[in-house]
Amino acid sequence: MSTLSRRGFMGAVGAIGALGIVGGTGSPAFAQGSAGTPGPRHGEDSFELEEATVADITAAFESGALTCVKLTQLYLARIAAYEDAGIRLNSITTINPDALRIAAELDRERRRSGPRSPLHGIPVLLKDNVDTFDMPTSNGSVILKDSIPPNDAFITEALRRKGALILGKASMGEFAGGSYNTIDGQVTNPYHLKRDTGGSSAGPGAALAANFAVLAIGTDTSTSVRGPSSYNGIVGLRPTTGLISRDGIAPKNLLFDTAGPMARTVTDTALMLNAVAGEDPADPLSVVTYKNFPASLRKKAAQGRLDYTKYLKKDSLKGVRLGAVRDFFGGDPEIDALAEKALDIMRARGAVIIDITVDPAFLDFYVSNGGSNIRTIADYRFKADWEQYLATLGPEVPKSVQEFVHIYETEVNKSPLPVENSVLNLLKRSLSTSADMPAYKNLIEKVLPEATRLKLAMFDKHHLNAMVFPYQSSFAAPISNPVFSIPDPTFVPSTRPQPSIFAGYSSVGFPGIVVPMGVGSQGLPMTISFMGKPYSDGQLLGYAYDYEQASRLRAPSQIVPPLPGETLVAPTS
Repeated sequence: MSTLSRRGFMGAVGAIGALGIVGGTGSPAFAQGSAGTPGPRHGEDSFELEEATVADITAAFESGALTCVKLTQLYLARIAAYEDAGIRLNSITTINPDALRIAAELDRERRRSGPRSPLHGIPVLLKDNVDTFDMPTSNGSVILKDSIPPNDAFITEALRRKGALILGKASMGEFAGGSYNTIDGQVTNPYHLKRDTGGSSAGPGAALAANFAVLAIGTDTSTSVRGPSSYNGIVGLRPTTGLISRDGIAPKNLLFDTAGPMARTVTDTALMLNAVAGEDPADPLSVVTYKNFPASLRKKAAQGRLDYTKYLKKDSLKGVRLGAVRDFFGGDPEIDALAEKALDIMRARGAVIIDITVDPAFLDFYVSNGGSNIRTIADYRFKADWEQYLATLGPEVPKSVQEFVHIYETEVNKSPLPVENSVLNLLKRSLSTSADMPAYKNLIEKVLPEATRLKLAMFDKHHLNAMVFPYQSSFAAPISNPVFSIPDPTFVPSTRPQPSIFAGYSSVGFPGIVVPMGVGSQGLPMTISFMGKPYSDGQLLGYAYDYEQASRLRAPSQIVPPLPGETLVAPTS
């Protein structure tokens, strides 16, 4: 956590006493258990913080075992223990200094008029590229660490409107790449302290796995929701691109950028999608996406009234045809074994599994070499998009890519936390490229539409409802960044094609969701991925839910165990 965020954190902790909560960062003022102790007496309502879901918290609110203030206090205590001390996961950049005051207001509102939505009083972390009018939005860059945007992002405003508590801003890979930045340094995997978290939504992934909050928002250009979710053993959804507005989110590449819900369960992922999906005229792609939405649901979806929880049924996999993409197997044998077990569970739930392979030419051009054939050219638009975003910020913020390059080279690279070469390379390349170049025009008019056509043809050829595969073919890699690297000879690397860009890199972004499928021998988690056709987000949530309920393989980390006081018992009448 940065110096700035530590001030915010101490302000929030200091407010605990002002709210009359007993024991500083410690005990709520009613009966409670502790980690390792027996549960409450039979007949008493209780609440356990570890792995708590939205439904668990709502039930505890209603029983009197919990308030939003008490819940926020418990999460702040975990952050103090494992983020600012102890193993120092480095997953949070800024804690909302007004968190406890807002929590108290939400409690009063609940007592007075009831909850606004299922997310009323639920603590949420936002990746630090999502604008908040009351906290800095850094995009992982020390150059922006004090930059407070004038307005909330569309999705931030939507969450606040639903009564969610924005607990803080989660750390991210700088300029939405990797898991290291020049503010916080390296985010650490809560399952293995030598291993990476995946990027660039590294902080949201690690923080949710460590039970620092209930829900998080990440962003996914290539892999940045699903990758960290996989390495941290949580659920992550990349929706159909445009389903969630990008207005007020620092851009990486607006051809492919999307926000995505991250949670520990599929149900909570669907609840988060309910809150943030909807048409936004400020995002041109959002308008196009909802214009092309299936006609029977178009109006309801555009108004944000489509309830994705209605797709969550335990028989969702029955009769569904799933294509197991064998090109993405064959890396680590332990991952293959977990994936085969996952497929067996799906078969038992009634799914029809069809082994498929991707056309070698498509795999080579669009997947294995998608970085050079697609992403490098797509980034020709970066300078214009980034400087347009900078223009929305205050006068204290540099307004050009050239200024960022200069500050990085002359100041930041002389500091203890120098910038990643990949960030500088992105910025420098953008100085000599633009969306007016022929290669970019060819990408938009030919390459990306052809990717969409070919992917849809794969679904049609095999009559598939979805494709399924292990999201990664190796577990989280050893940490390596500009400051230090940690050798780990136990790591099993993979040379298999990685499916990360398979969903997003096309003229229409395909949705994909990852769900925990177990842990390897070193305690590292991995996920199974469902990828569907555009606008099949609800169906994918249903398939993921059915699999999740039959497998229940999400496991909390033993490195960040419950703290004393995390089991609460409702006061007796």
